[in-house]
Amino acid sequence: MKTVTAKIFKQKQATFYYFTMNARELERLCFVEAAARDRQKGLQRVTEAARLKEIGEFLARSANSLLPNNIILNLKADVEVKENGDGTAAISFPSDDGDYAFVVDGQHRLFSFRDEYRRISDNEVFELAVVALHNATEELVGETFVQINVNQKPVNRDLLIQMKAILGLLDTDIEKACVDLIHELDEAPGSPLKDRILRFPKEKNKWVKVGQLLPIIKGLLLPGGPLYEKTHAERKQLLIAYLQAVSETFPDAWADDRRANYSLLQPAGLQMMLALLPDVMQRCDFHESFTYNLETFKRQLEPVAGLALLGNWGKTSVAEAISVKPKREMLLGQLKEALRVRPPV
Repeated sequence: MKTVTAKIFKQKQATFYYFTMNARELERLCFVEAAARDRQKGLQRVTEAARLKEIGEFLARSANSLLPNNIILNLKADVEVKENGDGTAAISFPSDDGDYAFVVDGQHRLFSFRDEYRRISDNEVFELAVVALHNATEELVGETFVQINVNQKPVNRDLLIQMKAILGLLDTDIEKACVDLIHELDEAPGSPLKDRILRFPKEKNKWVKVGQLLPIIKGLLLPGGPLYEKTHAERKQLLIAYLQAVSETFPDAWADDRRANYSLLQPAGLQMMLALLPDVMQRCDFHESFTYNLETFKRQLEPVAGLALLGNWGKTSVAEAISVKPKREMLLGQLKEALRVRPPV
């Protein structure tokens, strides 16, 4: 018999029990399908093996790889809960292995400690926090599950990127360099995107999200990209000069901060123009002797400046062309074709 001491707390009419337990011991007491006696079969039907493996490898990565969030369980009726009268309770499981607790939330974290997924040492102490109901109704368990997995608003993606940058948790050095560059574009006095990049939720008069720029900037910085071998200062200078050239090539569209009549300052428009940077730089290599500045960029943007299909980025011209991804890709391909270097025959 396995017994733990839990702290009792209440929310409205519901009683909860909070305790911690060694992850390996806890895993052997839990299941994920109420009707499944074959726990392995039930596990395969509800959880994702790739996710279990990912968590197992994450925990083995470093001393700071932790799982502080609690697991939520519904203890079955045959688990004995005896309140001690001091705000605590003794919870006793009938044996050390069995289907005694239904996992309402956290099954991937919990079952990543199964032998086939666990990567940390058997001797390493790793406890999981648990909040448990006892013999709760299916209605209460179901509503709890929906509240956790459906109704809660997910973490804002751009805020997550910002917090990772602040805490030094971005996945790669390339991502850190990208976020640093995007911050520079939002802060640098000469940047055409100054005070336009939405780095934190609810910032006023900002609408271009970090997450919308990150994939494009990352493509420029990756090996083979036009900015890969540049220093941070060179990347910043080059991007600002290019955006200045874009703003002067399409002055009316760039001045339309409210995006009322033009689409250039919509995220899709900016993504498209940034995606053209490699093509414009290639034209500068051929026509401007590898010189990259405001004037050379403006000259090499001329082939797209007068394109009828672009219509100076007026909404009446491009609204349909940028409405969905396949159409955006088609328009981008047409713009790249217009910028293609054509050596003299």
